[in-house]
Amino acid sequence: MALDLGDKWIGVAISDELGLLASAKPPIKRHSHSSDVERILDLTTTWDVEQIVVGLPLNMNASVGPQAEKTLKFVEDLKSEAPCNVTMWDERLTTQLAERLLIEQNVRRAKRKKVVDGLAAALILQGYLDHKQHTNSREDILMDDDKNLIGHGPEEEDEIITLTDEEGHEHEFVVVDVIEVEEQDYAILLPIDTSEDEEAEAVILRLEKDDDGDDILVDIEAEEEWEKVAQAYEELLDDDE
Repeated sequence: MALDLGDKWIGVAISDELGLLASAKPPIKRHSHSSDVERILDLTTTWDVEQIVVGLPLNMNASVGPQAEKTLKFVEDLKSEAPCNVTMWDERLTTQLAERLLIEQNVRRAKRKKVVDGLAAALILQGYLDHKQHTNSREDILMDDDKNLIGHGPEEEDEIITLTDEEGHEHEFVVVDVIEVEEQDYAILLPIDTSEDEEAEAVILRLEKDDDGDDILVDIEAEEEWEKVAQAYEELLDDDE
């Protein structure tokens, strides 16, 4: 079972018995710390849960912010009472991804608020299950080769970009994709500092080279050019689905 801890709701998802697929369940409305823990424990009994995976909302630079600190405190108390193992899983950008998937499916804003927590929990759990499955498969291959030590390569880090708006305020974005349209590269950015109640809107910038050959990001001024890139990105998302 996976949990996506929010201030008002706790997203919930469970896997099938084989631990291959995650599915969203109705979220838990938060009341008090003790009642929230009690409700989670009830679900572990009802569904015969063997492991709980809790999303840890780290900052994009992997540091622990206020929201992550609250999650760590909650997990500490949950571990002391849960009849099964409790694991934390990096959930950076999971809520934004869930919101984006719902928008792409033309889900109305009012309904998105009701299901985004469960979908975020399902994405957390699916990521954990896929990682576990991949790790187990890799271990089997290494054991077949009579290797006793199992190494794990470095994980690919998200690229963080800081942009300054017209009022001089700095905002951090994560580069989620780079696409090519008519032999020109474009960067797709998502804001990091989006609150839970806001929709994460993608920013598209043209990728060019300066006089020293370094990459720079340039605003797309022509509306026709922007529409072509936006359409190409939407088609890419559809193909991925």
